[in-house]
Amino acid sequence: MRTPPDSSEPAGSIDQLPDQHHGLRRAVAADIPALSAMLARAFSDDPFWRWMAPSGPGYSTRLERAFNAQLKHLAMPGGLVHCLPDHQGAALWSPPGTWNTSLLGHLRYMPDLVRLCGAHRLPQRLYGIQQVQHFHPSAPHFYLQVLAVDPASQGKGLSRQLLEPVLTHCDQAQLPAYLETCNPDNIGVYQHFGFRVCQQLRLPAGGPTAWCLWRSGTSGQRWQPGY
Repeated sequence: MRTPPDSSEPAGSIDQLPDQHHGLRRAVAADIPALSAMLARAFSDDPFWRWMAPSGPGYSTRLERAFNAQLKHLAMPGGLVHCLPDHQGAALWSPPGTWNTSLLGHLRYMPDLVRLCGAHRLPQRLYGIQQVQHFHPSAPHFYLQVLAVDPASQGKGLSRQLLEPVLTHCDQAQLPAYLETCNPDNIGVYQHFGFRVCQQLRLPAGGPTAWCLWRSGTSGQRWQPGY
């Protein structure tokens, strides 16, 4: 467990969060293979990833490699990844001011993104991602990159267990939270935790609808795009 933070730490610092919380723990590099496999199973039929990557032989393997790269280069460096004891689920968070700061991480992620999408599809996919990022809020906030529960473990309340530590911290620190989803079935789940749809758009090249969701919590801040 981490020692209690002192008053000099900025509001929203992940150092103010415990390494373990009611069975949840902070993931480390050794967890990446198991988490990547779980994420690939959880998002196998997700509209966004089906738009990103062509189906067919090798789809699951490419998706798993993409999540491996995301964990290694984007989520873990400077971020916060919570996982359940047997890797049944994970929440990937970016603390305030960190969601899009790692140029090196994005460059290291690019080869796996090319393998996932195919070089000829990549420009349109990057353009679509940029459209979504245009609505990213300007206020300091926690950004939920990914929330996933293994299909075999869904329906057991694990999403609450995964979200609770950071959302509780957000309320204590008076910070909002933000996420995007392309799965309409997820909207009601997130609304249950206080998120509200603040924007939606259609991704190009026959892509799905993307919904942007904002949780003001105790901060009282309104969503304001500013990327």
